[in-house]
Amino acid sequence: MSEFHSLANLIKRLEVATTRLEDLAMSASSASAVSASSLGPAAPSVSSAPDAASPAAIPAPVAPTDQTPAIIQKLDDAVSPFLENYISLSKEIGDLVETQAALVAEVFDAQKTIVHISVFAKKPEMTSAIFMKLLEPIQKALSGVVSLKDQNRGHPLFNHISAVAEGIPALGWFTVEPTPVPFIREMKDAAQFYGNRVVKDWKEKDAKHVDWIRAFSSMLEALAQFVKENYPTGLTWNANGEAADALIGKVGGAVVSAPQTPAACGASPPPPPPPPPPMTLADFESSKPSGGASAVFAEINKGSNVTANLRKVDKSEMTHKNPALRAGSTVSSSSTSSSPPIKKRGPPTPTKPDKYVLKKAAKTTLEANKWVVENHENNNQVVIEDTAINQAVYIYGCKNSTIRITGKVNAVTIDSCVKCGVALDSVVSTIDLVNCRSVGLQIFHITPTIVVDKCDGGEIYLSKECMDVEILSAKSSSINVLVPEEVEEGVTDFKEMPIPEQLKTTVVDGKLQTVTVEHTG
Repeated sequence: MSEFHSLANLIKRLEVATTRLEDLAMSASSASAVSASSLGPAAPSVSSAPDAASPAAIPAPVAPTDQTPAIIQKLDDAVSPFLENYISLSKEIGDLVETQAALVAEVFDAQKTIVHISVFAKKPEMTSAIFMKLLEPIQKALSGVVSLKDQNRGHPLFNHISAVAEGIPALGWFTVEPTPVPFIREMKDAAQFYGNRVVKDWKEKDAKHVDWIRAFSSMLEALAQFVKENYPTGLTWNANGEAADALIGKVGGAVVSAPQTPAACGASPPPPPPPPPPMTLADFESSKPSGGASAVFAEINKGSNVTANLRKVDKSEMTHKNPALRAGSTVSSSSTSSSPPIKKRGPPTPTKPDKYVLKKAAKTTLEANKWVVENHENNNQVVIEDTAINQAVYIYGCKNSTIRITGKVNAVTIDSCVKCGVALDSVVSTIDLVNCRSVGLQIFHITPTIVVDKCDGGEIYLSKECMDVEILSAKSSSINVLVPEEVEEGVTDFKEMPIPEQLKTTVVDGKLQTVTVEHTG
């Protein structure tokens, strides 16, 4: 059996050595061919014509490109006519519409710059600092478009600037994977809400405003068509390109040149290094790894000598003969060793990279019968007017903001808000507070029910008409209710009372009875 195994191993090693020698021979022949071609054209042979080695037969060096990439030209051809029409009509309307149109042009320039960079650069991680740096220009322009709307509520052209503010986030399509086209059309539909108001208000007064909103909608549709034809699954990057941060500031105004090859420089490449010397069977034997299955079988074939390297265990190290070792539960590797044991260290804890979050645009829109208020930050002028009794209000993800709701609505939900205040008149059904921190709620008239769930810190101000309210709380802490109290004649102050958090449950007559814990000092 062992002789058969040795013969099989020998055949396997010979096959490996033969394969290696064949590879070396092929690499040597290819290297000599490359070396001969790098020395230039040889002297013409006897049978060749004298003009066979004319300059026309030698390929001309490839010049570095200094033209705009084809995809940028496609983007200009697809979107620029609609963008120019939109900007032209905006200048005719003037006022805030013209100001906002200049910001929209900046957004398109920033988008074109990112597409330009993607032609020459590798794709950065969307949570990396490099990607955030790429987004800075377009985020700045987008914030300007949205801020213009938030700062001019009540303006006669408010519906115009609101339509653009709702639709312009479509230009962030390159951050959406793998379906950017539905995202663009969704933003276009969001702009259509205010666009319909523009058409309704101005179709009889000035048809120019109707043409303006249609030009903006056509511009977004042209962008969606361009992305569908060229980037249906998201923006593609150059896998063999350089780092994106190296191209920031170098594209847009200037054109990035393609990396030059040695042929473009006019000089021939140096000849490749000579092949290594052929491997002999002795070298193969010396480079053969000592481990593996063959080493295991070699050890087994030693017979009784396989245990020659084992160390005899001293009686002082035997746990069944030394009770002291059993008590310590550890046995030292050597009774004469005095060096302390080496402590094994685990792998180091990797440092977490900085977390970059792409901020979503603030939103205050009426969708069917629901007002949606989202992502407002440091904004104390959010006002919801023209409400109806069949409408609901949903407030989500707001920070350090104040929301005022006028009139009577059906229901109000405040979800995942931090340090926000909500003031409202009346609610028909319920007010829900969910996953909020440090939130304030004031009711000027009446509501039947308030539900508080998973909230930490909050104040609820009630009116004199709202004394019959029911407050349901669960998994919440530091919630205080303030009720009006007449201190003097004509002077009203609020009395603060906490909602109990600690409960006591006892078994009474086989049933659980739960009461709040009262602390007396």
